Amino acid sequence: MPKIHIINQYVWPDGSPICIICEQLTEYLTNQGESVAMVGGGGEYRPSARPKPNIELVSLETKAYPRDTYLQILTEYFIVFKMFWKYVRRSVKEGDVLVITNSPFLNIFLRYAVFKRGVKSIFIMFDYFPASIISLKVPHIAHKIIKWWWDRELNKFDNVIKVSSNVGYEGPNAVIKRLWPMIDIKPNPDVAPKKMALYTGNLGITHDVEALVKECYILQEKGYEVNFYADGPGLEKLPAQLKPSVKGVFKDTPSLIKALYEHEIHLITGTIGTDESSFPSKIWNSLASGRKVVACGFTGKMKLELDFILASNYTAHLTEMASFIKEQAHK
Repeated sequence: MPKIHIINQYVWPDGSPICIICEQLTEYLTNQGESVAMVGGGGEYRPSARPKPNIELVSLETKAYPRDTYLQILTEYFIVFKMFWKYVRRSVKEGDVLVITNSPFLNIFLRYAVFKRGVKSIFIMFDYFPASIISLKVPHIAHKIIKWWWDRELNKFDNVIKVSSNVGYEGPNAVIKRLWPMIDIKPNPDVAPKKMALYTGNLGITHDVEALVKECYILQEKGYEVNFYADGPGLEKLPAQLKPSVKGVFKDTPSLIKALYEHEIHLITGTIGTDESSFPSKIWNSLASGRKVVACGFTGKMKLELDFILASNYTAHLTEMASFIKEQAHK
């Protein structure tokens, strides 16, 4: 039986969305009788108090750096990638399946560690690197070269799983397999929402903070209390009027669930200058809670994807992605 190696920057006890998604994929495939290991670095991006999952976890010894500067972030990326390369060279055998996320972006090179071993390679793309660097003001010609090269590298994988239709790359090996709620939550008619609006998770440098702020002002004028349980450099762009609304990220799942139920409106925001970068994964928890989702700054492909998601049956998504990986593993 081929072994499936799912590689992501972080593993438990990290509580970031990509980590939890990979964890749930690993658990589902393991329960289906597959041989699966989830592999990640020893750092932690987002605190989490959830119990250790009953899966094979490989936590590599890497140093976690503060994420205050680009240099610190890139340093951690290179250290994690170096350990991943060593793991793949040592542990991934002929006939195995290498499932790689784009966290960190350097993972796109990992297929070269075993490209002569007959290993199947699957790249799960949560965000599209050429689009995610647009906000860094990369010169136009340099950006075109990066996009051309990135797409060429993606085309070398057996499969590229896009988690939303708007995410860039349209190669022949691309398939769309959408995400799902990462916590156990469903509409609860016993909890009446308060007149509050909620933003959770990361507010990064690529997010459309201006559109988000405009919506917050509109909601405040209508009498809503706006709360940011968030982190990220985008918080620095919030005006003084909204600074008191910043509460910090949730450190455990029960607190997140309580807030999702209590807030009548859940806010998500688009990205600056592109509709191909990513799609906010927090929407799936919000939809499962039964609360209203208000999207800020969504245009083009992101708006089309939003309309599709609002009408989708997310309960089947985990099974669909896991089944696709299982099918590729046994081809």
